[in-house]
Amino acid sequence: MEKELFRLTGDSTVKAVAKRMALDWETVKGAEVRYIRGLLRKRNLDGLTRIGIDEVSYQKGHRYLTLVTDLDGHRVVYATHGNDGQAVGRFLTWLGPKRSRRIKVVVTDMHDPYLKVLRKRLPKATLVFDRFHVSKIVHDALDEIRRRLQRQLPPAGRRIIKGQRYVLLRAQETLSAKQRVSLQELLDTNTDLTKGWVLKEAFRDVFSATNLRQGRKRLATWEEQVGESGVPELLKVLKTIERRRAGIENYFQHRVANGMAEGFNNVVGTIKKQAYGFHDREYLKLKILRICGKLE
Repeated sequence: MEKELFRLTGDSTVKAVAKRMALDWETVKGAEVRYIRGLLRKRNLDGLTRIGIDEVSYQKGHRYLTLVTDLDGHRVVYATHGNDGQAVGRFLTWLGPKRSRRIKVVVTDMHDPYLKVLRKRLPKATLVFDRFHVSKIVHDALDEIRRRLQRQLPPAGRRIIKGQRYVLLRAQETLSAKQRVSLQELLDTNTDLTKGWVLKEAFRDVFSATNLRQGRKRLATWEEQVGESGVPELLKVLKTIERRRAGIENYFQHRVANGMAEGFNNVVGTIKKQAYGFHDREYLKLKILRICGKLE
C-alpha cells in the first residue's frame, strides 16, 4: 500500500490521491514520507567527490534552503533550511568525516558564511566560485549604473531608462529586433552605461577560456579595460575579483558550475504551486530529494 501511495503521489497532489483512494490527507502524506526516507537510506554516496552548494528561496521574507548537489551524478543529495554557515556544517556532519575527506571540489557562490565553514572543515578541497554568481556581480554593477543615471538624468532621459533592466542585462544575441532598438536608445543616453554594457558582454568571453593560462589572460585584459573605463560601479567589481581571485581562477581548471540550481528553483516553485504542503519544511525537503535526488 505504501509503495502504491508513493507512486500515485509522484504526479498528483496528496489531496488528490487521498480523495481517489478514500483516505485522509495525513495517511497519504505519511506513507509518501516513509517511503522517501526508506529510499534515502539505501543511497550510495561513496562516490561523491565533486559537489555544488547553492541556496534556493522557498518563501517570501528571505526564507531559504541550502541544497547540495552531486555534480557528477546530477542529483540533489542534501537539503537543509537556511543559507548560513550552519547549513553547510549540518551537511558535513551528516556526511561524516570519512565521506567528507573524499570531497575534492566544491562549487559555491562567494557567500562568506559558506566559505568560512568549507575552508575550516574541507581544507584540502578546491573551492570553485560558480561562474553564474561571478557574472552576477558584473550584472549588478551595470544595473547600479542604470539606477544612478535614472536619478541624475532629466525626465526625458529617465523615461528611456526606466523599466529597461531586462534589455540591458540580457545577452545581446537573445534580444529581438525591437529590444535591440530599445537597447541602442538606452546606451545612447550615457557613456558610462555604454562602457558598462560593453564590459558586461566582454566578461562573458572570460569564462569561455579553455584553460587556466587563457582564463588568467582574458581576466587580466578585462580588468585592465575596467580600470581604463573609470566607471565607479565597475571599479568596485575589481576589488571583489581581487579578493576572490583564487576561486574564480579555479573555474578555468575544473570547469564546473551550479547550473542545475536554476532547475531546482523551478522545482521548488512547482511544489508550492501544486500545494504539496510547503509550509511543512521537512516535507518540502523530502519532496525536493524525491524529485531531484534520483532515488529510484
